[in-house]
Amino acid sequence: MEKTSKHPEWARKFKTPGTELKLINGIYYLYGVSSKYDKNLKRSKKISGEILGKITKDDGFIPSAKKELKEKSKKTYLNKSILNFEYGYSKWLFDTLKETGILENLKIHFPDLWQFIVSLVYTRSAYQSPLKNIPFHLSQSSIKTLLCWNENLNDQKISNYLYELGSQTKEIHNFIKPKNHKSKAVLIDATNISLRSSHISLSQKGYNSNMDFQKQFILLYIYDASNMTPLYYRMLVGNMREITAMKNTIEMAGLENCIHIADKGFFSETNILKLEELKMPFIIPIRRDNTLINYSDLEDIEQTDNYFNYENRFIFYADSKKSNNRSLELFLDGKLKEMEKTDYLRRIQSHPEDYTKAKFNTKVKSMGSFALLHNTDMQAEEVYNQYKIRGEIEQFFDHLKNTIDADVSNMQREQSLNAWMFINHLSMIIIYKLYETLKTTPLNKKQMLNHKYSIKDVIMHLKAISKIQFGENEYVISEQNKATKELIQKMKISI
Repeated sequence: MEKTSKHPEWARKFKTPGTELKLINGIYYLYGVSSKYDKNLKRSKKISGEILGKITKDDGFIPSAKKELKEKSKKTYLNKSILNFEYGYSKWLFDTLKETGILENLKIHFPDLWQFIVSLVYTRSAYQSPLKNIPFHLSQSSIKTLLCWNENLNDQKISNYLYELGSQTKEIHNFIKPKNHKSKAVLIDATNISLRSSHISLSQKGYNSNMDFQKQFILLYIYDASNMTPLYYRMLVGNMREITAMKNTIEMAGLENCIHIADKGFFSETNILKLEELKMPFIIPIRRDNTLINYSDLEDIEQTDNYFNYENRFIFYADSKKSNNRSLELFLDGKLKEMEKTDYLRRIQSHPEDYTKAKFNTKVKSMGSFALLHNTDMQAEEVYNQYKIRGEIEQFFDHLKNTIDADVSNMQREQSLNAWMFINHLSMIIIYKLYETLKTTPLNKKQMLNHKYSIKDVIMHLKAISKIQFGENEYVISEQNKATKELIQKMKISI
């Protein structure tokens, strides 16, 4: 005779093998059930499992929320489907490009390539990534998600995109050309970039700082004098050393107020006459052994009122020497002088064959000094500050230059070179935005953030913030340690 169940049909139909129904407080629940042999009872014993859900007459089986969450957790952790993407720097970069209007301008000038451009700017500014590592860094990042771009890049696609971008020379020029022609700007003289290709017309043999006569091209850069933001660049053939190229570059940029800040190797009467012929303002450093310098002007200089504060150290200066519309400024850095004296005296002890007290007595009058020749109406302090901009610019350009050399040295298409230099230009702009924030944000009552943090430090902290994805459209932003949280709060970065 068939046993009649005490449970109604609408509940029984959800009972399957390995489950059991339970009526608790008037509500039907479905539980898992199993059996285990009991040695004492000498028979199998039923073991109730976890709740699977409840059953109602109207809604049928309703899965347990707790059970669903546990299953989801099992699936993501046990199947290792949790994904971790870099998020902090991606978000900061995307927001910065948006707030500055760069993102919108990229969409206007490069409607089919703007996502590719931003993706490469991300890899260059965050990792100084060479071309070969771009696909890897993008696969670990949230930047493509923020850009709503699903393209999976490989070496061939990157090469094709670079060629397409570099072919749009007019759009690149229009994009980088400064909008404010009245901006006070500085032009930094040539940087040599190795380029061995025989298919690119820019690649010509020329001398560089290492005195290597090798194939290269020349990169000229114009920067904003107030905040060091890169404004404009131009590539020249590797054997081009004509000062005329500097004047032409300024005219191409459309700038009316640009000064050339040279390096120590630039000084010569021929070069200065050429600059004057072209009516170019200049600031040129002069080597200490130049006969234009009269070190007697520094005698008792510390007894005068001719001094100013530069980065928490006081710089003294002699009265300007003017001749033929040129001005010579002579500075004395007391702290630097003491360091140089100490260093030389130590060398007398360690290398007496090369360093002597007699030579020290001759050199000591010039130690700690620094001379600048210019043809502007600026006062000594402003001339000094303007020249120091060059050092900071060179420091940040080195942030990218090593990998620029490595990537372009073997490029075979001029279009690809054009595109890659444009990407690096945008990356430098982003790096300067970060540095500007460091220089203007207080660390404490006396110091700014750049006293403690470098650009690389900030990028490292931002990259440590990740997006943890544990399901489709399900993710959380990782926790931040105390140091990272304090830094981004001070910089007013919203993640």
